[in-house]
Amino acid sequence: MANPISPAQIRAGFLWAAFGVLTFFWALAAATWGLQSMGHAVGWGLQFQSPVFLTLMIVILVLFSAKLFGAFTLSLPSGLQTHLASVGGHGHLGDFATGAFAAVLATPCSAPFLGTAVAFAMAGGGLDIAVIFTALGIGLALPYLAVAAMPGCVAVLPKPGRWMLVVKAVMAGLLALTAAWLFLVLANVAGLANAAITALLVAMILAILILPIRLPRRAVWVAALAVIAVGLPALRPAAPQSDTPTAANWAPFDTADIRDHIANGKIVFVDVTADWCLTCKANKSLVLERGEVASLLTSGDIIAMQADWTRPDPAISEYLAEFNRYGIPFNAVYGPAAPTGIALPELLSAKAIFQAIEKAGG
Repeated sequence: MANPISPAQIRAGFLWAAFGVLTFFWALAAATWGLQSMGHAVGWGLQFQSPVFLTLMIVILVLFSAKLFGAFTLSLPSGLQTHLASVGGHGHLGDFATGAFAAVLATPCSAPFLGTAVAFAMAGGGLDIAVIFTALGIGLALPYLAVAAMPGCVAVLPKPGRWMLVVKAVMAGLLALTAAWLFLVLANVAGLANAAITALLVAMILAILILPIRLPRRAVWVAALAVIAVGLPALRPAAPQSDTPTAANWAPFDTADIRDHIANGKIVFVDVTADWCLTCKANKSLVLERGEVASLLTSGDIIAMQADWTRPDPAISEYLAEFNRYGIPFNAVYGPAAPTGIALPELLSAKAIFQAIEKAGG
């Protein structure tokens, strides 16, 4: 029978997870300050514009999902297993990685709640960035810190049993769905050809791990294919992105066109969105494509203009910086009475849109 986990071990594990969260934010702060120092535009959640990052996440999520589904098993070398057993566990690398991984996937969805803090940090200097990003990391790590402070609360969790198999299957399914969503994002960021090649390489990795293939140095083959999959999008350029938005009623984004429309007495509604921004999709399905708002935006009385930030675009980055915004969703309304634009809340409502349109029209 395995020895029960002591409160000290529980505390240490959750502290390491919290440290993983903080480490990601410190790395993000360092990268932000470095890019700013070199004159580059930066924004919140922009790692989802990187094909390398997306492919890495896809490989990790697919492998995790297949492992949870029981498609294959991984055994550590016997010498390493003996060492881990002698020190009484697996160490805390897994706990650290859990926290860092959670922080990585949380950033694009947290922009609506962190807009003010992120804008203050990115508009300031290195010290401002370090302080704000550390505070953001502590906030995201609070659940881990709470359990570390009260490790006894773990005792109220249900006893191990068959229910764990259900949870395991649910988690595997959620990871698989997340990987599928990232595949769609990758297709838009790096192009359909790159996404198809990535899918083929991931399928080859799974085949090596799952099928009873007699292959010498199987781990080396898996690692080599993973490196190729992650590095390929950076080496193979994607096809140019079309300037025409997907929806027929949206005009392409152009700041010069905004000024021309205002000069002609028109009202302009700008929507900055991206395929990887789930909050943007929620705003679209719950507000922009419903009821009176949808009717107004398609009536011709309002110029609806969409800026697609799925891929890096300096013009959009500079446009957002004018409003001290460094993440999306972002929406603004222009008109004769508001030539500089009225920024809307990140979480849209029909009331806020109509009020801004009325104010912009004078």
